[in-house]
Amino acid sequence: MVMASLVLARTCRHWRLLWLVFPAVAAQAAAQQPGSAGAKRPKLEVLQALPEAQLFPLMNLIATSLGVRCDHCHVQANPDLSRTPSNLGGWAWDRDDKLPKRRAREMMKMVRDLNASRFKGEAKVTCYTCHRGSTQPSRLPPLPPAPGAGHTPAPTPLPSADRVLAAYLAAVGRGDAPASGTGTSIRGWDDRPEGRYGKFEVIVAGSDRYRLVLSLPEATTTQGLDGEIAWVATNDRVQRLASPADVARMRRIAMRYRAVKEQPRDLRVVGIERVDDRDAYVLQGKIDSITTQRSYFDVVTGLLRREITTTETLLLPLEEQVDYDDFRDVNGVQMPFRIRISDGAPYSTTTRTILEIRHNVPVDDSLFRPPATPR
Repeated sequence: MVMASLVLARTCRHWRLLWLVFPAVAAQAAAQQPGSAGAKRPKLEVLQALPEAQLFPLMNLIATSLGVRCDHCHVQANPDLSRTPSNLGGWAWDRDDKLPKRRAREMMKMVRDLNASRFKGEAKVTCYTCHRGSTQPSRLPPLPPAPGAGHTPAPTPLPSADRVLAAYLAAVGRGDAPASGTGTSIRGWDDRPEGRYGKFEVIVAGSDRYRLVLSLPEATTTQGLDGEIAWVATNDRVQRLASPADVARMRRIAMRYRAVKEQPRDLRVVGIERVDDRDAYVLQGKIDSITTQRSYFDVVTGLLRREITTTETLLLPLEEQVDYDDFRDVNGVQMPFRIRISDGAPYSTTTRTILEIRHNVPVDDSLFRPPATPR
C-alpha cells in the first residue's frame, strides 16, 4: 500500500502468478501498459493489466483464502534465515516448479469464467467463496447446524444516514478551532506479528497535509501528503506518488488520524452489524467507480468504530479494514487511542497504540514536502 506496508510488500508476499484468458493480442498490449504488472514482470501469465501496486495485496488475499503462505506455490531459492519468517526473501517468483502453482492458474480461470458467464464480470465468486481458509473446499456445512441457523430475524427499522452522521459529529465534539500554522501531533507504538515492534509519529494539519515517520527494525519509512503531492521515503530512497489513485489513497490514510473522518457522498444505511460485541449502524457509499467504503457507527455512542474499503480488481476485490478503539477526551474531542489496520495478509496486520495526542502544535510547511533525494 502507499503507506509503510507497501514498502514491506517488497518482502515476502503471499501471491501466486495467476492468469485470465484474453485474446493474445489484447493480453500482450495490456502487459505493456505503464504501471501494469505485466509491464514489470514479462513472465507473468495472468493479470497482465492489473496495476502493479495491486499485485501483492491481491496475492495476500488469495493466500489467506486458502490458509497458506507464499511457499505453497512459490520457490524460495535463497532465503535469509536470520530474518523474520515473512521477510526471508530469496524468492524466485517466475519459476513453475510446484504443482499447486499450476493448479492455481486453472482455478483462477474457473473463477473468472464463472463470474463472466453468471455475474456480468463482477467478482461475486472468489477463492474464499469455496475455500474458507482451507486448501480443500468443503462440500457440506458442519453438523450439527449452528443455533438459529434456520431463523430469519425480523427487519429492524433503520435511521437515515443524516441522522447517524449528526450523532457521530455530536459524539466526537468540537474542541477548540486549530490556530493558524499549527497541527495535531500523534505518537505511539506500532505492533506487528512475529515480534516486530516500532515507533511512529504522525502530524496532520488542515485537510490535506500529513506526515508519518515509522521506525521498524527493517527500515525507517516516512510518508507525506502536501496538497496534491504524495510521497514515500524509505531510508534514502524517495518515491513520488504521481497517480491520482495513489494521492487519493494517501489522503484516506491521513484521514485516520483526524478527529472527524470524512465520508463518501450518497451514503445510505444498509444494516446493523456487530463490532467487538457492540451494535453498529453500517453506512455504505462509493469513493469512486471501483472503490466502496463501509463505515460502522456505534449505535449507543455514535462514534466511528470501523471502516472497510473495498476496491474491485480484475480477479477479486481487495479489502482494507481499519478499527478504532479506546476513545478518550483530548481537549474536548473524542480521539481513538488504538487503531488496527488489516489488509488480508496475517503478517502485515498492524496495531497502533497511541501514547500521546497534542493539538495546536506549531508545524513548519516543509515537514509535509518530500525530502531531497541524496546525490
